[in-house]
Amino acid sequence: MIPRIRPRRAPLAAVLAALALAAPLHAQDSLTALLRANAHVMRAEPDGSLSGPGAELLIAAGRDAQFFLVGEEHGVAEVPRVTGALFRALAPAGYRHLAIETGDALAAELNRQVLADATGAAYTAFLRDHHPVAPFYGWREDAAMLREVIGAAGGRPDVLWGLDYDIMADRYALRRLRDMAPSARARAVADSVIAVADSSFRLALSTPNPGLLMMFGGPDDVYAPLRQAYAPAPGSEADRILRLMEETRVINGQFGRGQNYLSNYTRAQLNKRQLMRFLDEARARDGQMPRVMMKFGFSHMVRGRSVTQVFDLGTLASELADVNGGHSFGVLMLPGAGSSQAVTDPRVFRSMEVPVEVEAWAQPFYAAADPGAWTVIDLRPFRNRIPRLGALPDATLRVLYGFDAVVILSGSGPQHDMELR
Repeated sequence: MIPRIRPRRAPLAAVLAALALAAPLHAQDSLTALLRANAHVMRAEPDGSLSGPGAELLIAAGRDAQFFLVGEEHGVAEVPRVTGALFRALAPAGYRHLAIETGDALAAELNRQVLADATGAAYTAFLRDHHPVAPFYGWREDAAMLREVIGAAGGRPDVLWGLDYDIMADRYALRRLRDMAPSARARAVADSVIAVADSSFRLALSTPNPGLLMMFGGPDDVYAPLRQAYAPAPGSEADRILRLMEETRVINGQFGRGQNYLSNYTRAQLNKRQLMRFLDEARARDGQMPRVMMKFGFSHMVRGRSVTQVFDLGTLASELADVNGGHSFGVLMLPGAGSSQAVTDPRVFRSMEVPVEVEAWAQPFYAAADPGAWTVIDLRPFRNRIPRLGALPDATLRVLYGFDAVVILSGSGPQHDMELR
């Protein structure tokens, strides 16, 4: 039975002294003791704000950081709930942007749709008309987080930064291109490619085989006629849309051919270039480095070598903050043990609920958490101790050095699809 975590803890020095006097322990048992000594309870208040020592720790760390990185396990309802509350608490400290796991044009469109009306009807209609345009942000909880974040940032049109590729946004991107067609010929070309994309989508649903989606399969030169007809100026919106669709197909094509490392490397390079573009534009406009929160799958947010063996956004953000005299703060948010999460079934683009499985590398973190409350584990105070613990799994070490805190969301549940049919 795991003892309940109390807000007040003995000083770390006392804990380490007790460990030194104790009989030798297995490395993971010793690690669990250190994690428990640095664990703090966090609660959600009725108004959605966060309280408790864990919340105070995260908010204080965010106020002191240039970049606040949320590395998530997708499909957990409490992650966007906590992220939105943290952004609201940190907005007075200068946070104005949330970087998300979509393409840039799609993020800008989601921002526009959130601002279009207070009821959320415009946002829902956009997702319905372009289904399955934004897999994560078709979940009710993630959509609610976008509304909270954009409101906390003052209702600005540029709050959301899309740094990623778009695996299912071609049906939106192509229609956006058609709307900005420079000529009747360009519009006709856009219509012909839209027809191919819609046909691919229907075939992928009826088969069912998501590999038939336009962003995954079809002729390699499918976008060449568009680029020829539009002749977009470098850096223009049309150029960025075309370039992102082209790069998305390259990344997916590499993955489909079994070139998994190359696919992840190419994707990470895209993500980092996009971040630099947004940062450069913000610095040119405001004269200073902006404060940015990011919410991505945890492998993208880790500092150092990621799960896919590449150096991703978490590493770049950390290095950028360092050379500018600041630092980043990274949080790994995990669902509670014994709970469930949502995953998207790519055959029908609907969510299904699956049980959370706690892998061996993560067991010390769960053993240190309160099973009846959200727990924030501060990893910073004891890093010097880690090499003396003995052999630990590589995945455990990646978390200990690659994040600054771990949040175990005991009692969590799955996200839920918005009703789009």
